[in-house]
Amino acid sequence: MIASRLTRSKRLAKRVLLEAATHVARLRDTSGGPTVLVFPTGSTADPASNLRAYLAAPELRRLGWRVVIVPPPMNLAQRQRLVRLEKPDVIFMQQTRHLLNRPKLYAPVPVVLDADDADYVDPGIHDMIVESATDAAAVVGGSRFVAECLGRHNPDASVIWTCTPTPTTAPRLPSGDRPPIVAWAHGAPLTYVKEAALMQEVMIRVAERMPFTFWLFGTRIDDGDEWLKPLRRAGASCTCIPMLDYESYLAKVAEAAVGVQPVCIDNEFSRGKSFGKVLAYLAGDVAVVASAVVDHPLFFEHNQDGMLVGDSPSDWVASIHALLADPALRGQMVARARAQFLQRLTMPAFARLLDPILRRAAGLKPAA
Repeated sequence: MIASRLTRSKRLAKRVLLEAATHVARLRDTSGGPTVLVFPTGSTADPASNLRAYLAAPELRRLGWRVVIVPPPMNLAQRQRLVRLEKPDVIFMQQTRHLLNRPKLYAPVPVVLDADDADYVDPGIHDMIVESATDAAAVVGGSRFVAECLGRHNPDASVIWTCTPTPTTAPRLPSGDRPPIVAWAHGAPLTYVKEAALMQEVMIRVAERMPFTFWLFGTRIDDGDEWLKPLRRAGASCTCIPMLDYESYLAKVAEAAVGVQPVCIDNEFSRGKSFGKVLAYLAGDVAVVASAVVDHPLFFEHNQDGMLVGDSPSDWVASIHALLADPALRGQMVARARAQFLQRLTMPAFARLLDPILRRAAGLKPAA
């Protein structure tokens, strides 16, 4: 009983301090321009919240917005108090996984609802997402599939792919000089059963052709060793890399020669994927081999700036082997991909696309 009271007291104190810090920050911000409150679902440790909320804020400020980020632990009373005091022009709500990310709770302030995963297909939360999409002034999906799902309930639906900060330094080694390392830079790869089975077969067959190293991200040794045993028996050197902070993750991925992004769309949840994991490869000049589904063909041109393959393990093996065996080919492909990446998948691009949606939802004129 005493322990539970102490825990509640600590949580209350944390929320009070967070609210105080938020008010201090907003009152110090004397910049003009329209105001947007950003409601992330999680902390900066959550990749989606980090990339689609926290890191978007500086870019929106450069476009003339006054941005106030609402810490996720704040309760409903604190949030509604902040809305009353701040009187924002619009709210940008990142994902519906936070129980208080519901547009109706902050009416009549217009809300732009953002989602980058296919939670819509989960029967347990489908109705709640439908309600939130209906109540929002506009919806944004991180892929065509997600935007189409939300767009069934809101006529103002747009697609904005997940983006990443513009790299400020070059990777330690150019792509062509890297050892033969293949990375699957997923946050929880083995929970995607069909993709994991495909990658296991592919990597075994690559190992039978040539020696290489395979990095399995988002996985502890205890969880990944059994899955990696067949790869090691085939001759691959394998390493499990647990969850890292985002900067460390990007730096580690940038040591690889090839990055894989399998998406098996017979798993309906996988249909919502866009560029989350591919971003790390592109930022680190890692040659990409990706499934020729979801939005990948809208960005990559096969055999030019990336390899797009189907579900056939043989096609995956051939593409990965070609890139590992030919450093010059890797270098050419990476160079072509980089220009596209900088133009279309970095945070300035995300903010440029989000800006008119926020303005339209707020009833503001387009930026000059």
